[in-house]
Parts: sequence; C-alpha cells; structure tokens
Amino acid sequence: MIRRAYAVFKAYAVSELVRSKGFIYGFIGFSLWIVLFIAPMSLFVDPGHSTTDIATYGFTAILIFMFYSIATWDWAAELRWMINRGMLEYYIASGSGFLPHYLGIMPVSMIWLGAALLINYATLSLLWGPPQIVIADSLVFLAGFAMLLTVLVAYALILGGTVISSGTTGFVMEIISFILPMATGGLAPLSRLPYALRTFALATPFSYPAEAIRYSMLGLTPVMDISELLFRGYVYALAFLALAIAYFRYQLKKILREGVRATAMW
Repeated sequence: MIRRAYAVFKAYAVSELVRSKGFIYGFIGFSLWIVLFIAPMSLFVDPGHSTTDIATYGFTAILIFMFYSIATWDWAAELRWMINRGMLEYYIASGSGFLPHYLGIMPVSMIWLGAALLINYATLSLLWGPPQIVIADSLVFLAGFAMLLTVLVAYALILGGTVISSGTTGFVMEIISFILPMATGGLAPLSRLPYALRTFALATPFSYPAEAIRYSMLGLTPVMDISELLFRGYVYALAFLALAIAYFRYQLKKILREGVRATAMW
C-alpha cells in the first residue's frame, strides 16, 4: 500500500508541480481572485477596524474556502478522472481499494494548500497589511480543525458518490460544493447572518467548525457557548460522516450492479 501511495504521489507531484505551467498560472489567477474577493469587504467594514483587521478576516475566510476547494476538486472530483482513465473499475475489480490512491494525492493537495496560503498572505500583505495570525485558544483551534477535517471527508464522500452515480460534476455538484458551505457560515460569522439563514446554518454541519476556527483565530464571539458549539458540532460532524459513508458505499454497490456511468461535461 505504501509503495502504491508513493507511486501516485510521485506521478502527481511531477505532473502537477514540476511540469505543469498551470501551477504558475493558477497562482496568478488566485492572486487576482483574492483582490476581487476581498476588495468589496473593505467597503462595508466598521470605521473602527484597521486594514490589518480586513486582511486577517480575509485570510481566515479564504483558509476555510481553500479547504472546501480541496475536498471538492482534489478529493471528490478525482473520482471523475479515475472513471475516465479506467482506474475506478480497476480498483473495484482488483479489490485494492481507493485508500493508497488518496494517500498519494493528499500530500500534493497539502502542498497546493500551503502554496496558496502563502500567495494569499503575500497578496493581502501588499494590499492591506500583513494578517495578524494569532491563535488565542489552541485547544479550540485543534478541536475546530479536527471537526473541519471530519466534515470535509464526509463532504467529499457525498460529492464523490454524486459523481460516480451520475457521471458528472455539473450544476447539482456546484450547488452543494460551494454555495451550501459558504452560505452556512463558511465565510461570514453566524452572528452577522440574517436570523433565518443563521437557523438554517446551525442545522448543517458546516457552520460549527468555521465558528470554532474564527473564535480561536479572530476572537469573534460565537452565537452560543463554545463548549456547546463544540459538542453540537461533533455530533453533527460524526452523523454527517456516518451518512456519507453509507451513501458512498451504496453508490459503489450500485456500480457493481449497473456499471460505471459515462462521464459528462463539467
């Protein structure tokens, strides 16, 4: 398994990080995207807040967004490419499973994430000043980060099951992959959301890790006591993970009966 994971890592590292020009172009586009995304935020910030506060809030928001992007395009949508290459059928037929493949691509995902956060930090520093990254409560940060990873794995399994059941990463996947997590507290603190949207956000597993991370890094007061926030968050995250595993296993069994779907356009 370790040998297979290393082979996957080596192949992806060479193709994505060494030979691909998209690595550089992607970061140029990402820098422009940060400017377009954060610039309007400065128009609605309270006069008492400094530009450094804007940069710090923007860094935290993009940090959460980047994790969801990795779960979507590096983990879930990878199944689409595995279908195109015939790898999905091979893994199922041989009984070797997906774990070595994903162990191989995860380090590449983390390299991309680290480089993207450096670009994020540099861009924000040039425009508004360096973000003040201070972890005020390390225990809450670690608990929130572990909760976020649990939600991301479940989230990737749901999206991956959608891909292998329909063969596409189209409109439905775009809705559940970007709009839902961002609209349920991924970018804005729950205390600043309208009451109806806040109530909906608290009924999903996405809002709790984001609130915990914002509390530990920005000092923003959550909408409930932090101990209750962590307890409810882990209950939602573990229930979401159990549901996602059951859904993904169901879709795999469906493939064994009906065959792999032909992939469509994005």
